[in-house]
Amino acid sequence: MDFFALGTPVIDEFARVDGKGLAKLGLKKGATNYFSAAKLASIERLLSKKITYRYPGDNARNVCEGFAALGGFCGFAGAVGSDKAGAEFEANLLECGIAPFLQEKKGSTGKILALVTPDGQRTFAADLGVSGDCDEFDALALSESRMFYASSITLLVKPVCSLAIRYLDEAKKRKKNITIAIENPPMVETNSKKLIALVKKYADFVFLNEDEANALFGTRAVEKAGRKKSGKISNSLLEKKLALLKPSALIYLKKGEKGSFLFHKGRKWHVPALKANAIDTTGAGDAYAAGTLYGLSRGYSPLGSAKIGCMLATKVVQKIGAGIPMRHTRLKTRHMH
Repeated sequence: MDFFALGTPVIDEFARVDGKGLAKLGLKKGATNYFSAAKLASIERLLSKKITYRYPGDNARNVCEGFAALGGFCGFAGAVGSDKAGAEFEANLLECGIAPFLQEKKGSTGKILALVTPDGQRTFAADLGVSGDCDEFDALALSESRMFYASSITLLVKPVCSLAIRYLDEAKKRKKNITIAIENPPMVETNSKKLIALVKKYADFVFLNEDEANALFGTRAVEKAGRKKSGKISNSLLEKKLALLKPSALIYLKKGEKGSFLFHKGRKWHVPALKANAIDTTGAGDAYAAGTLYGLSRGYSPLGSAKIGCMLATKVVQKIGAGIPMRHTRLKTRHMH
């Protein structure tokens, strides 16, 4: 197995809303807003007529789908509920060519409402359900893989974070390549010291975007001050911190339509974005990571691998949802408005 990932399985539901709609729901735009199952259900009812697309989600699962779509063999571990959504999640993994290593727990499978505004930005309302309850270590899956993947959410949510650390320890002992993806800026900001320590101890490859990087290093205030003073945004401090985070690691900073940057051994390279008619950016960063990791697993250079990531991300942003256009099936759809 090329690639083994630990994630927090959810079912994503997509809807188009405007800024006023987000405000009425009390959601912070561009962020992941966490709610109880009951509160999320009430929001879902309010948006029921606008929900047009349903598909399994999670950062690690999305990366696995992209990796498999390119021809790689990967496995995904996580906890799902003993419900219809859990069965749908497993069926989708199999359909995408991803080996499932799922644990069934009492309770409901996680759910995320992905709300897309006219500017293409995503705002999430989430209930992780039992997805954080994964606690069974699979030694065989890890031993048979060449790479291990975990996101910051998996490393922070209890009790699955304990399992994630065990996988990281074992993967390091067995000299597997380890990827850590940084996601969810508010959670990153609150746990920045812990995440920096984990990256320095374990990571061979790191993926994050500008908001996540600023949350990790607390550089947003400095950036704002620079904008007020010069009228321009300077990333010099952020880039310096990224370069020093772990020089031996390959660190990929995603900047959307501005492309991406690779930091390695004190040097920096720019990877231009490809032109695309962006409709929804959901899953673009995950597709970028999937393509890049696929390239690295096949012996491509770090820069050449990033170009594969750009190609795959370009495919994803030209449709609704995180699914890979070349290989995905909708669980339930209605015509888009």
